[in-house]
Amino acid sequence: MSVRDSFRVCVITVLTAVVIGATFISGFATGAALMIHEPRPAFATPVPTPLPDEEAQFQIFWEAWRLIEGNFDGEIPDVRTRTYGAIEGMLRTLNDEHTVLLSPEYSAIFNEDLSGSFEGIGASVRMRNEDGKVVIAETFKDQPAERAGLRAGDVILAVDGEPLQGKNLYEAIALIRGPEGTIVRLTIEREGIKQPFDVQVERARIEIPLVETKMLEGNIAYISLFEFSEPAPIRFRAALRELLAQKPRGLILDLRGNPGGYLDAAVEIGSEFIADGLILRARSQGEQETEYPATGDGVAVYIPLAVLVDGGTASASEIVAGALQDHGRAVLIGEQTFGKGTVQVGYTLSDGAELRVTISHWFTPNGRAIEKEGLTPDIVVKVTEADQEAGRDPQLARAIEYLMAQKTMEQG
Repeated sequence: MSVRDSFRVCVITVLTAVVIGATFISGFATGAALMIHEPRPAFATPVPTPLPDEEAQFQIFWEAWRLIEGNFDGEIPDVRTRTYGAIEGMLRTLNDEHTVLLSPEYSAIFNEDLSGSFEGIGASVRMRNEDGKVVIAETFKDQPAERAGLRAGDVILAVDGEPLQGKNLYEAIALIRGPEGTIVRLTIEREGIKQPFDVQVERARIEIPLVETKMLEGNIAYISLFEFSEPAPIRFRAALRELLAQKPRGLILDLRGNPGGYLDAAVEIGSEFIADGLILRARSQGEQETEYPATGDGVAVYIPLAVLVDGGTASASEIVAGALQDHGRAVLIGEQTFGKGTVQVGYTLSDGAELRVTISHWFTPNGRAIEKEGLTPDIVVKVTEADQEAGRDPQLARAIEYLMAQKTMEQG
């Protein structure tokens, strides 16, 4: 059961999303594979003309291809399967988990998630860096996963008996996702339980929320952002204005479980709290650096601020949290963030498949790298299994305590 009373989302995945994108994908979350999803359709790529030396070297590939076709004693996969396998083999040599090939089927699934709803189990997932296992980052309140007894931290070992070991995050999500009303059987590994066990979940249509707000004890305002989608900046600003009209003494920004979204959305939302200066830096090939400054029209640049983060805070969420931390604008409370600091752009291949390529790395205003590192909270507060069982949220409680101790400041 989620410790929060909101149901939070990670969009671009299907289970509920853990894929990411940016202004051309400030790809921050490959959520494990969190990436940020491109704000527009992937770029179509022209058919290239190989250079003479490339063409000569590639003859080795065709030699192997023909030898397999002529001599292999066994079932040979179809041409597309072998072609995709060759491309994926090439991508593995790059040693970059965020540069991936999505078949037309997978690409369609993840692009559909940008519509604001999907059919799945109502949980966000990520891929654990240390062992490549698919882990539930959070279950949505009153959705199928939560009702079936699944919880954050559960490892999904198999889907309908098919092991996830060796599959990428996209493949795992595609297996978990399915039509509303159908049943999926998940094999779960849970800390404290010796043997894996199966959980059956009936899939449903999940409507993705975006912003949640409320007033808490002590006149503390709370705003939770579920993803950095295209409409997020406008909706976030409107919700923020409504909260500020109530003259709160402090504000809590909850980015826990937020897998990211568009780069430009991160810049706009970060700018609501930072009067001037940089939101992030991006460095591409040859160390060419691009700076992204605050827009200068923020509506909450003075109010005392605390930001809640955890292992599901990734990509665009880390951009905003990192900028607020570097500028001394807010304290981060919670647990180490995911650590996705690369930017991807999607290219549509001639058969409809999508190749997502890492084109740059991003850094906080002070030059801190986030990739595989994440952000360390100023105040570390862990959520234990006992907290989850009891429905307690010690991170939120600590944020309220922190803000209650701050002096009230007038809005500028």
